[in-house]
Amino acid sequence: MNSLLVVDDEKHYADSLADTIPWAKLGISRVLKAYSASEALALMEASPVDILLTDIRMPRMNGLELIEEARRRKPELKCLLLTGYADFEYARKAIELQALDYLMKPAKDEQLLETMGRIVKQLERERAVEMGFRIYRDNSAELKAGLLLKALGGALRGEALAEKLKLFDLPLPIPGPVSLCLIRLGPPFDEQDLYSQSLIRFAVTNMLEELLMERYDCWPAADEEGNLLVLVYDLSGAPPDPEWLRERTDRLRREVRNLLKGEISVGEADRCLFPEELQAGYMAAKTRLDRDGGSSEQAPERNEEEARLMRKLYEAPLLTQLLETERWEEAEAKIRAFVSPLLHTGSPDLMRDVFFFLSNAFQYIANRGGRTLARMLDPRQTAFMKGKAILHASQLEAWALDALRTLREKLGEEPEDHNRAIVRKTQDFIRKELDKDLSLTLLARRVYVHPSHLSKLFKQYTDATVSHYIYEQRMLKACELLKQTDHKIYRIGESVGYPNTNWFIRKFRDYYQMTPQEYRDKSRLGIE
Repeated sequence: MNSLLVVDDEKHYADSLADTIPWAKLGISRVLKAYSASEALALMEASPVDILLTDIRMPRMNGLELIEEARRRKPELKCLLLTGYADFEYARKAIELQALDYLMKPAKDEQLLETMGRIVKQLERERAVEMGFRIYRDNSAELKAGLLLKALGGALRGEALAEKLKLFDLPLPIPGPVSLCLIRLGPPFDEQDLYSQSLIRFAVTNMLEELLMERYDCWPAADEEGNLLVLVYDLSGAPPDPEWLRERTDRLRREVRNLLKGEISVGEADRCLFPEELQAGYMAAKTRLDRDGGSSEQAPERNEEEARLMRKLYEAPLLTQLLETERWEEAEAKIRAFVSPLLHTGSPDLMRDVFFFLSNAFQYIANRGGRTLARMLDPRQTAFMKGKAILHASQLEAWALDALRTLREKLGEEPEDHNRAIVRKTQDFIRKELDKDLSLTLLARRVYVHPSHLSKLFKQYTDATVSHYIYEQRMLKACELLKQTDHKIYRIGESVGYPNTNWFIRKFRDYYQMTPQEYRDKSRLGIE
């Protein structure tokens, strides 16, 4: 059952709400009341509270300050505001504090019960999810493996991914440096049945964890081809040492040979940033595994020109971001920028890496629509995905642009419902007005909906909050400006909505783990 705390400095109103509304019908079995914010906080310390219903205007500490302090102590607390003051600034602040709704006094009983009923249902859903994770947390290897594969495929991002990492006790920072390796079973394991191979992978995983535990944690899964995929990370957030990891994987080969009487191949990738560069790291590891058979010799480094071309793949805005926001002309221009230099400088290995990058980006967009890339493209276009060799960069360019046109046509056939259109218009406005004060109230006025309704729609359709999306877009724009212009840091901050330079530097460092100037310096030195 649920508990409710009613807070209002008008004693008669608090008593009326607490004592006369039939809360039990909603599954609220215990109702507490307080006549000040300080009294409310003391009650919450003494007794658990699930829902806080509070007035805004109160002496000494107002309702917004109460919510902020109460959620600091109990982040999962559900909050509902009642006030006699129709003030948009209050509404905006309430949404920032994640209050679930904002009602005007005097609220009708029916309206109050309807709103509270939604809050109770949300509580029940969240508890059911949490209970499920608690049950499986101690035996969650398969669920964790599935989570890694979803992150690899781009099906989980942002706050949704961070939440899942927290639930599974995977302390990876987002973004954060990781190393990734692929392990392929060799003879005689590769001739055994699937069940026996799964046991071998389990044994190899345990052996690798023991070899790494001195310095690092690892997160294993099996990819679609049955390779063991292992993400290696440092709990401190420092990038893993590639030489130390290579020495450990060499020892793993020897131990598997001596103890399990079989062979394995290991494909190692350079350090990558989780989760943005996970796909690229996976494809690099797979490329080496396929090309070199996982030998312990270090893969030959790319020449300077090839390395420069590969870095262009990850320059903002990313291709997936352009596809996601249907900026088709920009996506085509970016693809041409990838592929055109290969007409003169591209090696077969480099072309294959670019092909994998493009096909992964296309697959990600198809998956977001609940479809597969293979079903959206025709057999001629999918032939390369099934193993047909790409012999020349012009062939790669023709395939990529043809596939892009097909995706645009197929995705354009899907009708866009009204709610999705609201979210899309909001995203467009945000990207065009990053230098403005983008409050939720302002955005809601632009698309003619209530701020709380926009907040719910945005979360539903994007898996991210409005504030997080604004933050992400501002950081991506700042990244572009730092790379492509000589503007002063404070000017760039102003152009992306941070007139306070110190605050801009702090927010940028939180996102990229470096200051804007450090980012610009590394970019100019060709360091990613």
